[in-house]
Amino acid sequence: MRHRFATEVLGVVGACAILAEAGCGKSGNNASLAALLRKTGDNRASLYPLAGKVAIDGQPAQYAKPQRLVMMLFDPTKPNLPPFKRPCKDVSAEGTFAFGTYAKGDGLPAGKFVVTFAVLRVTNQGLLGPDQLNNLYNDPEKNALNPEFNINHQAPGKEDYAFDLKVAGQAGVAMPGPMALTELRPED
Repeated sequence: MRHRFATEVLGVVGACAILAEAGCGKSGNNASLAALLRKTGDNRASLYPLAGKVAIDGQPAQYAKPQRLVMMLFDPTKPNLPPFKRPCKDVSAEGTFAFGTYAKGDGLPAGKFVVTFAVLRVTNQGLLGPDQLNNLYNDPEKNALNPEFNINHQAPGKEDYAFDLKVAGQAGVAMPGPMALTELRPED
């Protein structure tokens, strides 16, 4: 019985990921998602937009493959949550981001987050460092001290966040803290 429940939950997560990546029309996503949630007994959470732009030294962050600018939200009330389970988003070449829970860009549930950023390399094992932003913005403990990186995400949400990461001329951090975003590997 326990194995079947775990299989159904994994199916729901997988289906949601496929729906989010497929970019299908919202009505199809909503109907399919509602059916999947009913099957597992879950309810759809209230979501609010969390979107905006990221620049590096005033310019859109453009990194050549296999590198990606990753934006991760750290919930201080859940410090032991593994990185692959935290809200995470690739920032586009134009510097835009929009978090989604059930579908692309549909938002996140309310919460308080510390924003972290890292430029990591895409590999077969996941996203790996070293961080090309020199560990300047990947540590939630350090970023928590800067009001710019603290988000109190509530209704009605916000779609015009703006982050300008200053890297040029900044001394890098040789040893990031233990919760720093230095890699992002799928669950083993």
